[in-house]
Amino acid sequence: MPQSEQRNSPPIVWREILVLYLGSAALIRGIKFIVEDGGLSGDWLVLVAVVFLYTPVLAERWNGFMVDADILFPERGRWKLPLVGANRSGLSFAIPDLGPALRWLLLLIVIIYPAFILGYHHCQSWAFHWFSSEVLSLSPAYPRFSPEHGLPEDLWLQVLYQLICVGYAEEFFYRGYMQTRLNDVFRPDRFRLFGATFGWSLPVTAVLFTLGHSIVTLQWWQPFILFPALIFGWLRARTGNILAGALFHAWANSVMITLDHIYGITA
Repeated sequence: MPQSEQRNSPPIVWREILVLYLGSAALIRGIKFIVEDGGLSGDWLVLVAVVFLYTPVLAERWNGFMVDADILFPERGRWKLPLVGANRSGLSFAIPDLGPALRWLLLLIVIIYPAFILGYHHCQSWAFHWFSSEVLSLSPAYPRFSPEHGLPEDLWLQVLYQLICVGYAEEFFYRGYMQTRLNDVFRPDRFRLFGATFGWSLPVTAVLFTLGHSIVTLQWWQPFILFPALIFGWLRARTGNILAGALFHAWANSVMITLDHIYGITA
């Protein structure tokens, strides 16, 4: 049943969201533990994407809530592959409407990333070291890093993984399902910013998205995830679907992986 036809009371919606949110986080934590501590191939982490993509289906079976397909995968058209033989109409494949999403991605790259890369360089080369040693008096202090290393050897595979298994899968669950579902709890037209109309569902989803990372694996820098999470949510509200957010999500992660490798922070 389309989302516009299915309305549940706020307590029912909150119970549904929290059960699916905490359940999926616990399952993903278990998957990562088994893969990393069990010495399994990292290829098994594709199961994390399966969890994100399948969990919203449970909402449909539980409370009859289903997100509109135009939010999750807006189509520009279909590509037909004819098959040889009588009475065969061929195969049909959906073509995603990537044009608007790519334009938003390029705009955000131009606005954000020149300053971000410059700031990253200064933070890793001296600012973090200075702050940890002079201000926090930590010993040992945060080390200095410099861009002395090359690109990751498996960069193309990293980008593909970030695009499908992280960017799209996480946006499918958080901005596709959760942010949309929370519009049944919060008024969806309460705020307007840079052409996007949204309600409290956007920041609430961003906070839960940030906390979800800490539930799976706790890292000191994870509170900063809130900032891109707000951008992902804004893109969902501005464009009406998750494609732009998925592309920017994959781009942001791929850039961090690449920079951390170039500066020798990660192998």
